[in-house]
Amino acid sequence: MIRFLLLLALLPSALLAQNDSTLLLEPERLTAKDILPRDLIRQKTMAISATRSLEAVEDLPFTTIVFTAEDILRNGFVTLTDVLKAAPGIRVSQPGNAIEGETWMTRGLSGNQYMKVLINDVPLKPSVAPGMPIGAQLPIRQAERIEIMYTPAGAVYGDETCAGVVNIILKESERPVYTQADLSFGRFGYNSLDLMFGGKIGKDKKIFRFSMYGSSTVRDRTDVYYDESIYNTNLYLPFGLNDGVYRRVQNFRPANPGDSIPRLSQIPHESRLFGINLTWRGMHFTYHRMLRYDHTSLGLSPLAVGYANSSNRIAERIETFSMGFQRKRNRRTTHNNLSVQRYSIDNNSSYSLIFDRVSAANYYLRQGPSLPDSSRANLLREIYNFYASEDRFATANGIDVRLESRSNVLIGSKKRLQFEGGAQINVGLGVPLMQYNTIPLEVQIDGTTTPNFPQPVNSYLNTEGAFNLVAFSQLAWKGKKLKVVGGGSVSFRLFEGLALAPRVGALYRLDSSWTFRANISTGIRHMSLFGSFQTYEITAQEGYLLNPKNPNPETEMNYAGELAVRYTTKSGSNIEGILFRQDAYNLYRPGFIQYSFDTPPRTYYGYQNAPGLSMSLWGVQALLSSAEGGSSITWNKKDIPLKSRLQFYIQYARGKEWFGEGYQSIDEVRNQPKWHTQFRYYFKAGKKFEMVLAANQLSSTLGKAVIFEDQFQLNARPRLKKYVTWDVMTRFYLSNHFLVYFQFINVFDRHHAGLDASGTTDDLLYNPQQGRVWKLGVNYNIN
Repeated sequence: MIRFLLLLALLPSALLAQNDSTLLLEPERLTAKDILPRDLIRQKTMAISATRSLEAVEDLPFTTIVFTAEDILRNGFVTLTDVLKAAPGIRVSQPGNAIEGETWMTRGLSGNQYMKVLINDVPLKPSVAPGMPIGAQLPIRQAERIEIMYTPAGAVYGDETCAGVVNIILKESERPVYTQADLSFGRFGYNSLDLMFGGKIGKDKKIFRFSMYGSSTVRDRTDVYYDESIYNTNLYLPFGLNDGVYRRVQNFRPANPGDSIPRLSQIPHESRLFGINLTWRGMHFTYHRMLRYDHTSLGLSPLAVGYANSSNRIAERIETFSMGFQRKRNRRTTHNNLSVQRYSIDNNSSYSLIFDRVSAANYYLRQGPSLPDSSRANLLREIYNFYASEDRFATANGIDVRLESRSNVLIGSKKRLQFEGGAQINVGLGVPLMQYNTIPLEVQIDGTTTPNFPQPVNSYLNTEGAFNLVAFSQLAWKGKKLKVVGGGSVSFRLFEGLALAPRVGALYRLDSSWTFRANISTGIRHMSLFGSFQTYEITAQEGYLLNPKNPNPETEMNYAGELAVRYTTKSGSNIEGILFRQDAYNLYRPGFIQYSFDTPPRTYYGYQNAPGLSMSLWGVQALLSSAEGGSSITWNKKDIPLKSRLQFYIQYARGKEWFGEGYQSIDEVRNQPKWHTQFRYYFKAGKKFEMVLAANQLSSTLGKAVIFEDQFQLNARPRLKKYVTWDVMTRFYLSNHFLVYFQFINVFDRHHAGLDASGTTDDLLYNPQQGRVWKLGVNYNIN
């Protein structure tokens, strides 16, 4: 596939050598506006995600950040999390965990699970996955822009938008031929190849736009800070157990004989992407095939999983098809779209389990802590043999079908009133992650397995399904100074009932300098198929067998509000202050044990809703973005123009969490720093040299596993330390179409923590992040 794309990248020279009038642009008459110089920085940045209509970001009453194609290349972004790391107030984890890949957090909520990720307005997250899987498999370098909206958007996108929306808008060229190629290599066996070929054929209304692209990113090992104090297996022993729980099992391999420190293998990563994007008049078709490979131990404790086998990895595939039709008639535009997505985890994906949370739950439920020593040893041996002996294999298989129809209507003679309305049908079906298979199993959508061999997880005919119907409407009025957007959605989920998600926002422009805005909104999230499947019913009659079942799941609700003021100087600099508040209800918490007094008694282990208010967070953001300043210096009797731009963000946030079922509340939101400061400085000298200097500083935080501290041999779970990291990106233009770049990530090799992997007892004390990494690359493009 990559060789094929390389051949496509060479086509422009051949095409341009042909005398084919269909590939040539018609001569155009230049006007005064084409001749006058334009300040590209001060041009209005457009976005579609806030209202589903293309509008200037400065006119939106909802907080929306946009990164353009030039921003992506200038900063060296490769993954979506690279982009989010540069967005105000978003904390990222690179690496995150095996199931979700890289992770991020927005205003106290996991972005992988509570933000909706879209490509060209079409949702991407599989329903059988716990969250949106993130590697280098998304079309980041192929994006025209990436839009990030912070507030819940239930009124226009349906569920799973409690923390906002990320929308990747793909490039479409206005030229006959467009090519882009990027090749880079770096430390720890890093190499990346990114290619794109596209263009436009035809004229007037008979225009055919096309693009084909692909990427491959490989890293031999992940350079994380291996602090022996967090890999000491004795720190994770629960219920008063001693080191015999891991020394007697073959999956634990010590670094040296007698060590409690495990042998650590290399942690590799691979990502692949192939995509096609076609448009013909009002029709469009998009296809993506995305692959990701990560080590299954990422972020997990050495008592839960083994680290010695580098071939233990999760192999994941997402395949998406999207077909749509858009029709414009005077004041009305209709959009119809059908998307189909297949998600699977290869059945050769493997784990080396030792004594993970399911094993610990079975030990606790069978009164292990109160048994005599000999009986306890026998129980531990039985649990290990059933759940963890030798390598265990994982698999998953799911399909999502989504049909959406919506209309946009302009009302009134001055077209100041705009109506948006429509409906969605979402159907998800399949089997989420099965982790304890003793042999590789092919699992079908209906839950049947091949071969039909007894497994610790009883999946047969336990396929999970979800049917969700969403109807939404929105009315926007735009005056000379005031803009008001109001709307709402009704979401119906089978077995969960109706959920309402209203929202309203207003923006008032006092004059050319001062702008005020406010909004309140609601986000909803139905119980994911993954959470339902990963909640197990354990009965005395069935021994250790796990039956996936979640009793009476409730819909999660997030209520959010913002007040903001923005001041714009005559030069184009912006200073903005944002006050935000959000309350989340019925959040799903992992790792809980629930009892049922049925006859016979039943026990559930896994996810459950925290009762009522689960999290409350308030905070303030200050954003400073300067206009592009200019000056010059004389070098070798030549005037060299200098340009620079500064961005500075600071956020302060406070909150509280509640857990229920015997767990007390805590007076802060886990993984959410009180202070988060970001700095980004862009500098350009002449036409050849560019540099971006970026810094991220976070205050200390509390890890998620603090609620399990009474189960461990520690007096208290340690706080995650504050840190600051610095990144540098430089680019040198050899010609208008060819440049070389050098990137340093974490220049000072700062040891710091990411986000917790699972929020259960399986997590490391903290999730170590990448140390110093450098990359050298070349980029070629012609449009």
